Amino acid sequence: MTAPASGRGSVAAPGHADAPAQARGRSKAPEPAGAPSLLRAARGALVLLGALPWCIPLARSRLPLGELGAALDRLFVPMCHRVPERSLAIEGVLMPLCSRCAGIFAGVAAGAAIARPRLAMTAWRPILVAISAMMVVDVATQDLGLRPVWHATRLATGLAFGYAVAAAFLTQLARRPG
Repeated sequence: MTAPASGRGSVAAPGHADAPAQARGRSKAPEPAGAPSLLRAARGALVLLGALPWCIPLARSRLPLGELGAALDRLFVPMCHRVPERSLAIEGVLMPLCSRCAGIFAGVAAGAAIARPRLAMTAWRPILVAISAMMVVDVATQDLGLRPVWHATRLATGLAFGYAVAAAFLTQLARRPG
């Protein structure tokens, strides 16, 4: 389909490359100058941050980190309750976060590394609400004593939440005007 001379009323033809993306709430906004480097830096920082709580116990189990290992571990004290029964151990060393928080961090790393799908924030909002609701149900059923601590559900809900937050954030960062 061709656009009228005025440019009004133009619609992407069904076979046009942008038509499927627009139909699913996605858009291919041009990236402003400087945005690719900011986006790469943000992605890299989130991947490293998300991997850190997983790397600390692994490093502490294999290397004599001494006070450095203890200091790295203490970075996470303000973020999590760190109850040992709700935390995972890697090679015999307790993680610096509970399994749900560890899942959130892993999800942030995965979401930053993959950053797909690239949806508009209006599409991400209900996804984030639904994932948050699943996490609340997981917390409530466990804390009310309806079931024991299941690390698998704690990890899964945390991973889904962290992934969605990181992917939504990076999508919006990529769309940000200069």
